Amino acid sequence: MFDPESLPEMKEAIKSCTLGQEKLLSEIRSQVRALSDDVRTIKPRTTTSVSLVASDGGNNKLVFDPFFVQLVRVVDSYGKTLCLDAIAPTTDTDLVSQRQFDDKGTPKTALGKMMHDLGTKSLEDLSPMIPSGEEVRSDPTKINKSWVQVYRDLCEWAVLYERICYYPFATDTLIVRDGLLRSKLFDRELFILWRKRVEEAIERIKREDHRKVLLVGLAKHSKVLDRYGLAFALEQTFPPSAPDT
Repeated sequence: MFDPESLPEMKEAIKSCTLGQEKLLSEIRSQVRALSDDVRTIKPRTTTSVSLVASDGGNNKLVFDPFFVQLVRVVDSYGKTLCLDAIAPTTDTDLVSQRQFDDKGTPKTALGKMMHDLGTKSLEDLSPMIPSGEEVRSDPTKINKSWVQVYRDLCEWAVLYERICYYPFATDTLIVRDGLLRSKLFDRELFILWRKRVEEAIERIKREDHRKVLLVGLAKHSKVLDRYGLAFALEQTFPPSAPDT
């Protein structure tokens, strides 16, 4: 606990530090000010919204688990399971790659479809953070367990990809990802290609089906949001008591 006698000194230190950030706040306010002409009130309309989220072993634990088995599960906001798998840090990744395709090499899972469209045949080609099957087989004790988390995140990206590129849309639809629309998991330029194919699919749906599909990422915890929130409030960018875009 802080000594009450030190509170005035702490207050002055915080005030001084805050004033030192004036230049940063001014720059953000300048950016926000440029957005004022593009603000418009959102009118009520009918649309469909879908949210995707993945859960790992932290949410789905096995009581007896001597092999650190992780359940990988991706669901939408309706509770429908879109991906379900079980892997361990010592699972042969070559086998995991193979089960994304049938005997003829045709994709049979969301991850398989994404791998096929991105021109990859194995998980190690898709992400440098996933060990090769040979590495796992030769010495499983040296494998970094974090690749399981990477695999879970890739499954989430794959479900999102499949939903936009391969599913029909009966209405205008808003698809929400729990997290930012960026990733360092993909190898080389693969995420750029992922984004390109998704954008092409959205344009095709708009052109052929006359449906609008909107994809957004939601960052729920970020100090950057607090900074911009302060700038929006100071500039009074949004009309009071009205949702805006």
